[in-house]
Amino acid sequence: MLTVVLMVIVNVFLVTINKVHIRSGTSLVNYVNSVSNVEEKIFASRGNIYDSEGEIIAQDVKTYDIICFLDPDRLASSDQIAFVDNPSFTARALAPILDMDENEIYEILTSNHGLYQVELGAKGRNLSEEQKNQIEAIEGLHGIEFRNSYKRYYPFGSDITPQLVGFAQSDNTGKLIGKLGIEEYLDDELSGTDGFHSYQRDKNGYILPGMYENTVPAVNGYDVYLTIDSSIQDALNTALQETVEFKDASRAWGAVVEVKTGKILAWAQTPSFNPNQPSSDDVQVNYGSQLAYEAGSVIKSIIYAAAMDLGVYDGEQGFDSSPYCYTASSGRTYAGDQLGCINNVDHKNWGFIPLDYGLIYSSNVATATLLSQYVGKDNYEDYLHRFHLYQNVETDGISEISGYTNYGLSPVDDICATYGQGSSTTMLQILQAYTAIFGNGEMVKPYIIDRIVDPNTDTTVYKGTRNVVERPIKEDTARQMQDLLRRVVSDEAGTCRHYAAKTVDVMGKTGTSEIALEGEYSEDINIVSCMLGFPYEDPQYEIYYAYVSDKTVYYNYDHKPIPDLIDRIALLKSNSITGDLDPAEKYTQKYSMPNLLAHKVSDIEDIMADIDVNVIIIGDGNNVISQYPEEGEDVYTDQKVFIKTDGKNIYLPDFTNWTRKEVIGYWNLSRLPITLNGFGVAYEQSVSPGSIVNNDTEITINFRDINQVEEAKSEEKTD
Repeated sequence: MLTVVLMVIVNVFLVTINKVHIRSGTSLVNYVNSVSNVEEKIFASRGNIYDSEGEIIAQDVKTYDIICFLDPDRLASSDQIAFVDNPSFTARALAPILDMDENEIYEILTSNHGLYQVELGAKGRNLSEEQKNQIEAIEGLHGIEFRNSYKRYYPFGSDITPQLVGFAQSDNTGKLIGKLGIEEYLDDELSGTDGFHSYQRDKNGYILPGMYENTVPAVNGYDVYLTIDSSIQDALNTALQETVEFKDASRAWGAVVEVKTGKILAWAQTPSFNPNQPSSDDVQVNYGSQLAYEAGSVIKSIIYAAAMDLGVYDGEQGFDSSPYCYTASSGRTYAGDQLGCINNVDHKNWGFIPLDYGLIYSSNVATATLLSQYVGKDNYEDYLHRFHLYQNVETDGISEISGYTNYGLSPVDDICATYGQGSSTTMLQILQAYTAIFGNGEMVKPYIIDRIVDPNTDTTVYKGTRNVVERPIKEDTARQMQDLLRRVVSDEAGTCRHYAAKTVDVMGKTGTSEIALEGEYSEDINIVSCMLGFPYEDPQYEIYYAYVSDKTVYYNYDHKPIPDLIDRIALLKSNSITGDLDPAEKYTQKYSMPNLLAHKVSDIEDIMADIDVNVIIIGDGNNVISQYPEEGEDVYTDQKVFIKTDGKNIYLPDFTNWTRKEVIGYWNLSRLPITLNGFGVAYEQSVSPGSIVNNDTEITINFRDINQVEEAKSEEKTD
């Protein structure tokens, strides 16, 4: 026994050290050298990003990476050729499908001698099912296989604030990396933890019995839920597009914020970009936080609030609205010692008027008077700091700049700062400041991340909450300001009167500011803006809206998109808004969605008999496998609800007059490759209603505003 043990030990020693089998004398060098250790990374699935109602904003979709095998000794399962035996033919066949240069592919296939396999770079990754099928259908193409991969897909495209959401792209290893916005800010949370598969294989790629093999599974990334309301986002997008057309604006931007909580419900700009196809030429600068500009008269509310809060304001007190000529102390003078004069817009002069009308008419002279005679230079500077103007908001990773202030540099800079010229700020800073004015005096930080959820354990790892950053004014000051800002809208001469809505009582302040170009103010280009809050009785929402236009007169006149936007938000949020709005204007009855899962399709009519909704069936199966909305969610009269069956054939519906929200609801269940273009309601689709479609069918749906639809109908009747 001892002899046998010694022989075994010696045999193992010789095999291990000399790679020679002791009994047969066979050299094992060639075999050992043909075995290689391999470690393949298993990418974790990137977490989804959702809107406030659980609709997907960003998700991974399955794609394919092309692999080209070059080793002539690679074995196939049959007599088929298992390597690229004809690089010229292969390059010629793949080039048009991959949108690559034929010579580039040929160079990759022929210059990598000795490699077992190669990839074809960025254009050889994230191929669609259609591209994969096209390649597999090429006769005589050898040595080509595919590896499953994923790319980031944004079903809303450019419609849901890509500047805030951002985008993710594959790096040179195929790993999805966040490049902008939330995708970049929460890249670690969204990415999860990659796993790996390590094993030994022979030179032909086969794993033989007894070889080492180990697998550590990936842990998928966290899901992120945003505060964005896709319906309100759609309304804001529509308004901005109409502004661009109606006002010949070169760019426009805006946001909707919940006053009491700071939740960002919508955030948009135009021009924008499509995160599904980002390029270096895209407009990725976030106008709402990375564009600092002289905000104009929306800033006047700050000095009015300061005067009220200090107890020195009397709205009935009169002032001289003629040009304000100032001295070195910023005081007013009518003598010859003046340094310069401040005029109202268009050199208007209303004579001797109450201070209240200084804000209602948006008088620059009024704010200059408040600074010099009531508030004082030091006090006003204190309130600018209290409202955190010219400071970063620092919320949820939103990229921003702080702007700058010239306050204190000269008398004219001090006066100009009372009506929003000479110092620059951002939309995000203004939104934060006005939560105090439209609220109870507490200034809350706007935020966009509602919660982060670990889908592996279904636990919430982060929850966004109301964050009071300052109380710049007292509650009664805020209410006093609200009373006055309501008059800016309701007064027949108020600068905000054209923004009065049909459904709610609105407060607001307009702004028109000059743009400095090459050290001088432009005579032709202005930034036009407004800050609106509603409903007046119990402020819930605020809208900031701005655009750049080369038209120099009547900026804030006859601008229908903004009151239309307010009305749409009021209708969408009728359950949280008090006032004159009758919820029956939109819905007649609310129901609770029943559970339809595991039921027969034939049972749906009976189950839904008492629920007056529009049921859309997806698939020709007999059994229900999913539904939207889910059980227990609120649904309303005539609302579309979607039921998916276990059938393979999907007959495409007629999307005419469907809203974007309804189309997204259909997509949530069907997962068909649908591309959405435009805003408003659907009027055109690339695939005819009733067609049988599947995951390979590319479907495009075009949208336009409901007013355009009605105009088109009228033109058809006229023709």
